[in-house]
Amino acid sequence: MEHKTRIPAWLITALLFIAIAALRIPYITNSPYEIDSWRQSDTESIARHFVETKFNLFYPQFNYQGPLPNYVELEFQITPFLIAILYKLFGYHYWLARLVPLAFFMGSAWFLYLIARTFYTKRTAWIAVLLYGILPVAVTYSRAIMPEAASLFFYLGAFYAFTVWIRKGGTAFVLTAALFTALAISLKVPTIFVGIPMLFMAAAKFKWKMLVNWRLWLFAALALGLPALYYAWASSIAEFQFVSGIATKHIFPKMATALFTPETWDFFLRELPKAFSWPLLALAAAGLLAGFRQKDIPIRVWGWAMLLELATIVAVIKFDYYLIFFAPVAALLAAKTIGRLTEFRFGRISAAVVVAGIGWACALMMNPDYGKEKTVILEQARAVERLTKPGDLIVVGTDDPSLLNASHRVGWRVLNSIPDDPIKELEYFRAGGAAYFVPLKGQIDGDKAGELRRYLNAKFEKIPVEGGYDIYRLN
Repeated sequence: MEHKTRIPAWLITALLFIAIAALRIPYITNSPYEIDSWRQSDTESIARHFVETKFNLFYPQFNYQGPLPNYVELEFQITPFLIAILYKLFGYHYWLARLVPLAFFMGSAWFLYLIARTFYTKRTAWIAVLLYGILPVAVTYSRAIMPEAASLFFYLGAFYAFTVWIRKGGTAFVLTAALFTALAISLKVPTIFVGIPMLFMAAAKFKWKMLVNWRLWLFAALALGLPALYYAWASSIAEFQFVSGIATKHIFPKMATALFTPETWDFFLRELPKAFSWPLLALAAAGLLAGFRQKDIPIRVWGWAMLLELATIVAVIKFDYYLIFFAPVAALLAAKTIGRLTEFRFGRISAAVVVAGIGWACALMMNPDYGKEKTVILEQARAVERLTKPGDLIVVGTDDPSLLNASHRVGWRVLNSIPDDPIKELEYFRAGGAAYFVPLKGQIDGDKAGELRRYLNAKFEKIPVEGGYDIYRLN
């Protein structure tokens, strides 16, 4: 009797990761001017300033507000600094910029695989990685020129390293967990919630002795102290406080009540299925509530912790891309539920059907604008680059800085300096050295009555550009 040839596990794992990476190759050459162009173009512009202005990781700059330097108080700029290194070596190519978050995401998928192997079976680990790889929120932001993918990498790496330390010991693992946690928090503060399952694992292992465990105190000092030092530094050098006080002024006062507002429920009911699909959310909920294995309690605590993050942080700021930090644990919990199916008769076939159904649902929920560039911004920017010099300060007629970034010029946005008086604001820009005013194909944000447009037409030369991409000379 012939023996069936089994596919080696390492080959299945390799093919799975290749497939996930390949899913992200389409549109890899896109400019930042697509989904979330504001945040993508800001990140890419910081990389360009590292190359052209100040090659220092601790001095990130924006193209606004006003002449350089425009040092900004933001998260730790690992992603744009790595992009800047690639730009220096190989030139300005957007696909290079997208390789950085893509590489971070694939690293996070590997950590997810290791976590799943620690708590579940190899088959469940494969399912978890596959689900993680096809979630709409993961597909969109794993190749976006933004810091989310890097934060996922360090966030998952921190959880895995801490788990290994709890199980096996070793100072190297707790130091790695501390450094990765610090980097995750420095990149995105909401990842601090991963500390809840870590605290649970420590309490379960050491009981009251955790209070005198010097390694845990070292972990806490590094994981929380390093981000605190970075944010204090960023605040001290910032030319304008882009996110200064966002937590104390906007999040903390509302985080206890935001979940109970109609606006929050409308946001979650609209965005959660778009990010994860209803089938996956249902399976993740089953995995969260079902106690199939006692050893996976840390995963379930992690799931509850990230639900708390959604209820307190995301409920306030309502940015869809902040949902991505729930993606790894949602994929794990859903995979746990699907993995249970394989233990029953015809279970593997049933599991395959369920995974295929989730894949179909995720495909349906993908943003229809995924991969589509904003051609109006790009065309207007080409006109600016053609008609102005690199050192010219410009004013864009938008609150969104995408047009300023696409033009590779420094200057101002309307509605941000003297928002209640557009004429006085324009004169303020001119006094600061503004040479050109650039509407977005004739559109000026906030100028509903046409007051600013009439002033521009009456006082300044209008340079006509085919297609309606005209600009005004201010001097």
